Amino acid sequence: MYNKEGIKITQSNKILNDILAENRHFLMEHESKNLLSVYGIPVGKYKNTKTLSEAIEFANEIGYPVVAKLMSPDIVHKTDAKVIRLNIKSEDELIQAYEEVIANGKDYKSDAEVIGVNIQKMAKKGIAEIIIGGIRDKNFGPVLMFGFGGIFVEIFKDVSYRVCPITKEEINRMIRSIKAFPLLNGYRGQPKGDINELIDIMLKCCDLLMKNPEIIELDLNPVIVFEVGKGIMVVDARIILKEVN
Repeated sequence: MYNKEGIKITQSNKILNDILAENRHFLMEHESKNLLSVYGIPVGKYKNTKTLSEAIEFANEIGYPVVAKLMSPDIVHKTDAKVIRLNIKSEDELIQAYEEVIANGKDYKSDAEVIGVNIQKMAKKGIAEIIIGGIRDKNFGPVLMFGFGGIFVEIFKDVSYRVCPITKEEINRMIRSIKAFPLLNGYRGQPKGDINELIDIMLKCCDLLMKNPEIIELDLNPVIVFEVGKGIMVVDARIILKEVN
């Protein structure tokens, strides 16, 4: 009989082996979130719906506003393909969005295989949007990355890296080492972000990388950090696997 760790490894192995069996080396968003969920990383409510009626039913279940994203193994960069619709506030808007993301996917790549349309709750505004990443270095093994989103990454390159495994204390220092940290720590009287929960999630990301050597790249972006006691939420996720010869 498996303990919790054994169950976790079995579930993650199945997810990754199913992808590799298709000769595919990246996980679609819903697959990435399925894997993150195994490790207790919060990804919110989502469902890869196969029909419009299923999408409407799920949106009514979780409540508007929602987000709709086309899921296709042939489309890696969803923004480039214009297959994402945000802040959908009603059933009528969802019907239009559902049809649009499928049409845009086909325009982007006419033979793209459509797996479904992922419906998820539109995330609320938090204290900050951050990025948690990971790579598998050929010399050091799994390396964890942390940074703030938007211009902090694109322009200022305000990020920090640590080699896994890593302690809570070192992750705390990692978070506090970046220039934008005051935005998480109650800058000018603003609420403080849930740093303890962020530390816990980063530990789980390190565990995910260490337990699954097939993963060569992990990109959680954006990750919304809410105020103390309200946790964090992974909004989008991308996972790349190494090619098997």
